[in-house]
Amino acid sequence: MQELTSITQFEHLKTAFSENKSWDAQYRLIIQLGKVLTPFPAHLKIESNQVKGCESKAWLTYSEQQGLYTFIMDSDTRVVKGLMQIVTIIFNNKTAQEIALIDCDELFAQLGLLNHLSPSRSNGLFTIINTIKGVNHLD
Repeated sequence: MQELTSITQFEHLKTAFSENKSWDAQYRLIIQLGKVLTPFPAHLKIESNQVKGCESKAWLTYSEQQGLYTFIMDSDTRVVKGLMQIVTIIFNNKTAQEIALIDCDELFAQLGLLNHLSPSRSNGLFTIINTIKGVNHLD
């Protein structure tokens, strides 16, 4: 299995999921991915950065430099942190236009991810994605 810190692109993520064929192995992979999520500064865990609509506590902030967006996220649960790392891999270092064109349903189908997530976890995941896609309205 490849080193988790080397999973920086969607193709690497697809490979890691295909190497871990069972849902139990993929679930462990998600939790392990959460451990490499960029640390979220404690002073940013404020209400205005909290993602509304997630069952777990979740925070999201972003920065833009030269038209490319970088997202930093955190949650109080290990699984959500792992899902956030997946989202980070998909969306980081993209322009607002590229972000708008990303089809997460298709990408998650390629991973087989949504087949196993509870409805509340799926809803929370898409709340995070919709928040990210909202950066298009800030440009």
